[in-house]
Amino acid sequence: MSASPLQNRHFGTFWHGGRLSAIECACAYSFIRQGVSLTLFSYDPIENAPDGVLIEDARTITPQHMTSRFILNNNPHYGHFSDFFRYRMMLENNMTWIDLDMMVTGKIPDQSSGDIIAKEHGKGYNGAILYISSKNILHYLISETTRLMDKNLRWGETGPLLLGKMVRKFRNQVTVSDVSKFYPIAHGDIYKILLPEYADWCRDRVSTAATLHLFNNILVKTGYWKDTLPPQGSYLMEILENTESTGFFQNQYPTDVMENIIRNYRMRLDGTDLGIKNIIRQTIPSLKRTYRHYRPAL
Repeated sequence: MSASPLQNRHFGTFWHGGRLSAIECACAYSFIRQGVSLTLFSYDPIENAPDGVLIEDARTITPQHMTSRFILNNNPHYGHFSDFFRYRMMLENNMTWIDLDMMVTGKIPDQSSGDIIAKEHGKGYNGAILYISSKNILHYLISETTRLMDKNLRWGETGPLLLGKMVRKFRNQVTVSDVSKFYPIAHGDIYKILLPEYADWCRDRVSTAATLHLFNNILVKTGYWKDTLPPQGSYLMEILENTESTGFFQNQYPTDVMENIIRNYRMRLDGTDLGIKNIIRQTIPSLKRTYRHYRPAL
């Protein structure tokens, strides 16, 4: 493989230990395939990391007991802990953070291009890919997350909400990245990568992007089994074929099955399967329309 233009940008991420799903393996491998250095930090052994991924002890960044100090809904939460971890990783190792649901689709700007801080479509700042070079800003982020330890957090309080607060505070020192470069498909549209009918639409959106965020939380909510290939002809399947990542998966979703999965997910999302409340909500307007149509003319 020829020398990569990304050689001077080193990536890092965190995994809580155990087996990676095929989706996580494929995302990690999309970096390795470009000749990019990717370090996976963990407190426990990783069973199936792709060849080329460097495995490091997460204790070199922060002690394991810290995982229990970020609380959401009265329970320790790895997502909020990972916010703290990524800030410390950037400070200690000068690495660019990626979530393991980020897939490389194009050329990522090298280190000389500066920071990567992007705001998601219509939402807050997303830390799924993040690089901050300023030690002063990183110390601020670490201080703020430390202050929130052992408190019952709001969702995103150590991540998107804090990043937004940071951008406002350091607005003269921060350049916000082009969202289309790193998050070309918004979270509300990410299901389209699983359906062949949207392949052209997805391809057009991602054509100039460096990465694609698969939004793991959305995949989980749809019920997508992450060790199974998406349907043939879908945009995600196209990416997996192009990155030679299909070998991480077992079996493949038929198109009609995936269509039903997505249809059910979208029904749950817009509330059309919420039971009696929804039946009443839809029935009363229908009865009114029927009455207006059939009532005797006065």
